[in-house]
Amino acid sequence: MVVATRNSSPKSRDAADFVGDGRGDQEEIYAAIRALPPSGGTVVLTEGVYDIRKVEGTLGGLIIDRSNVTLAGQGAATRLILAPGQNTNVIRIIGNGVGNITIRDLWVDQNRDRNPYDGAEFGNISHGRFEFNGIKAFCAEPGGSCPKPTHNITIRNCTVLNAQRLGIMLQGPNMRVVENRLGNANSDAVELLGGPGFVMGNFVEITGRTHVAVGSDAGDSVIMANNHVHVREGGDLDIAFRSWAGSERHVISDNIVTVDKGGSLGLAMDVRGLNTSVSGNVISGPHPGERLPLWLTGAGMAVTGNHFLNVDVIVNDQTGTDRPILVHGNVMEDSAVVHDAGNLVRPAEDKNR
Repeated sequence: MVVATRNSSPKSRDAADFVGDGRGDQEEIYAAIRALPPSGGTVVLTEGVYDIRKVEGTLGGLIIDRSNVTLAGQGAATRLILAPGQNTNVIRIIGNGVGNITIRDLWVDQNRDRNPYDGAEFGNISHGRFEFNGIKAFCAEPGGSCPKPTHNITIRNCTVLNAQRLGIMLQGPNMRVVENRLGNANSDAVELLGGPGFVMGNFVEITGRTHVAVGSDAGDSVIMANNHVHVREGGDLDIAFRSWAGSERHVISDNIVTVDKGGSLGLAMDVRGLNTSVSGNVISGPHPGERLPLWLTGAGMAVTGNHFLNVDVIVNDQTGTDRPILVHGNVMEDSAVVHDAGNLVRPAEDKNR
């Protein structure tokens, strides 16, 4: 199924199965999704700016509530922008056992400056404070649950910007966030809940207030690799990479963290949980003589083969397990290992470097 909108080219509109009028274009996109055969298929969005508005009684925006769907655009030429005053997700994947979803080659803008929201609608209901995102997958409404979670979802080659809460939030097994450009979010630019899953090859560019660039929550077996987090002048980021307490089996590898002059970063990493490998990362603190903290509050982990410049690696095990924390073989330029608590294993030749 092919969808166009009002400012798509005449050729694209003529070839489309559905054509929006530039106001509430989620209606035509959703109609195209429902028109796919029972086995599923692909909805192609042609070039153009798609106006996305809240659909009453839903958590979108654009709702994907069936499995085996690919939603594909034309890269930056296909833009889904939340209209002002809508206060919803741009794309919401929902439904018991909904899975095998791919969203690719789209520009998604939650337009947070024109969609202010204080969280009052759902209060502290589970997921309620985290509904106003660029793209979200969760099987139920806030406070609900499902026998079968959303699963097997891929977000690839998208630009996701200006989220009131999270840019991308996916809950369930086999979630993949790959080769996207991600931007500011009042909570996380991308977060995986559950596992396994991976966040790989993304460029996260922070130019305003953001809590976490790349994170996981209550998820095991998560890989965060080959990402670049870049805090620009005027950017204000709390944490570049975060794994959650109680989680197991994280790999955080081959990432780059940089901070421009005039940018602010609170923590390079907040590594919690158990059985974690942190390797091959290049972390550069923004100011000589003012070291960027990197917290290791988990245990049973290895921190090896990284390059740290102006970084304090702070070992402070909060798990109570006394499992080993190996810090070895890193390049430490104007950097240090600070041992507050935990079973730090550090070969003798490293101790005075």
